[in-house]
Amino acid sequence: MAFESNNQPEEAEALEIHLDSFQRIGVFLLIFALIFSAVGYLVSPRDEDGKPILLLPEVRQMEVYRRSANAWIQEFQALDSRIATIAANQQADLFSQSREAQNALQQAVQLAQEIDRTAFPPSAISLHDDLATTSLAYLETARKMMVWVGAPQEANRSLFDTKLIASRQSLKTLEKNIWLEER
Repeated sequence: MAFESNNQPEEAEALEIHLDSFQRIGVFLLIFALIFSAVGYLVSPRDEDGKPILLLPEVRQMEVYRRSANAWIQEFQALDSRIATIAANQQADLFSQSREAQNALQQAVQLAQEIDRTAFPPSAISLHDDLATTSLAYLETARKMMVWVGAPQEANRSLFDTKLIASRQSLKTLEKNIWLEER
């Protein structure tokens, strides 16, 4: 005796797909993609040239540090101008010259502390070393300037000038760092 099923085989239901529904889905997906592309274009971070930046954490961290380094270079240049102005203004009264030298020293200290306390990505170790070297060079220059202003002797002026030349050379080296090149 063979087993026979009491259930009648059902006829396969025909699934009708209209081309119209595929077209609607395609148009919907196209509009969806265009909207997200436009939103992505508008909210993507940009570099100085307006080019989009890839949002990997390491890339973002490096870009933030690179921008900070460029700002610090401008501060070094301003500090250098301030020091040069103080050095050129020997005819001023001792009190005002001393006050200006103290302000320049304070600016050098703040800049060195800011650079030292800023976290940097591991790939920027050479840039950080150049920044630290330059900040310490300008700090030493400002210190030698204070010594010269307090005791305006030729030997102190000579030491100050030597440190200023070394600081400027350190700044030039920093400006040539590969991480600061424009892309």
